[in-house]
Amino acid sequence: MSATRPTGATEPNRLRLSIEGFRFTLRTRLALTYAGLLTLAGALMMLIVYIVVGYLPTYAFAVPATTAEPLQTTPTEPLYDTGIASTDTLLVSSRGDVQTLILIIAAVLLVLLAGGGGWAGWALAGRMLRPLQEVNAAAHRAARGHLDHRIALAGPRDELTDLADTFDEMLEGLERSFGTYRRFAANASHELRTPLATTRAMLDVALSGADAHERPLLERLRETNERSIDTVESLLDLTEVDASSADHGTVHLEQLATFVLAEVSDEAEAAGVRIDYRLSTSPVSGDTSLLRQLLFNLIQNGIRHNEPGGWVRVTTVAHPRTGVELRVENSGAIVADADLESLTDPFFRVRGRSTESTSKGRGLGLSIVKAITDRHDATLRFTAREDGGLIASVVFPPDSAR
Repeated sequence: MSATRPTGATEPNRLRLSIEGFRFTLRTRLALTYAGLLTLAGALMMLIVYIVVGYLPTYAFAVPATTAEPLQTTPTEPLYDTGIASTDTLLVSSRGDVQTLILIIAAVLLVLLAGGGGWAGWALAGRMLRPLQEVNAAAHRAARGHLDHRIALAGPRDELTDLADTFDEMLEGLERSFGTYRRFAANASHELRTPLATTRAMLDVALSGADAHERPLLERLRETNERSIDTVESLLDLTEVDASSADHGTVHLEQLATFVLAEVSDEAEAAGVRIDYRLSTSPVSGDTSLLRQLLFNLIQNGIRHNEPGGWVRVTTVAHPRTGVELRVENSGAIVADADLESLTDPFFRVRGRSTESTSKGRGLGLSIVKAITDRHDATLRFTAREDGGLIASVVFPPDSAR
């Protein structure tokens, strides 16, 4: 015997589903809101006019001569209620005076209504469009490489919440894709480190017992192996910068630049490059090790992509409004404007910038610089010099030192 379910048992569930599925779109909400405001304003205007007319004086208009009664020449009391128009300054004695008074009052009220309506409309639009500001802020964070932020917009389900949810899904997908890429680069680099280190040991053993004919080839092989090791180490540095969270503290760029200049002085002297610097007090908020690597890569890039007898100029300056600026300028070959945007691409090299010292380059230095600037919410900009060479500018936000 099978039990039969009452047909009305599912009606509450169906009703609840239909209510949950129904939603007011943003267009409907705006239309209802503005219609309500206009209706309220109209009702308020009618109420005010009604009250004002209630306080106006009452009077008797002239009647035709055939039916008019003789007028009293010396009345003992007014024939009408003077109301608020009892003074000489505001005397209402005819229909035209009443219409003029109403027009004056209506004009004043319309001005007040326009001002109040504008303020209310501004506040209402700001409240309703506030979710778009949150989406915009999340887009700016994503553009700087911060993909871990989610909007998670609360409120009624409409076009704005749909947009925010879609944007969160996009951020989640991008974060997952970039995470896969970073893990792949890190794992590949770790896997390559061991065989390259083994090859280095084997070449060292071979060089120790090589004769004069074999030594040039083995030295060339060891040099190539060292370049591969440097590339792997740079890939690891790049993935660590992308995956790490900077430990922010107050860092004085001028002091950090002094230490970095001492580190690269030998390489600059060997390349025949002069280093000039003008360092002023420039405190920023950031990670000391990452900023040291940023300075090292920029200055080293200026040395290696230079010419014998060239120069590198390092400047740090703090601007009250625009923030702290680190500027590294160097001489060298002419760089085309079309190549400026690609300088931070991994393994990108501009033809004509290489010198003998550039053989130590790995093509990842500026990519690491870009990752560090994004981690510190700074702006990296490259400018080609007319006489040859490059200007690298890193601008930290004004509140980075707070």
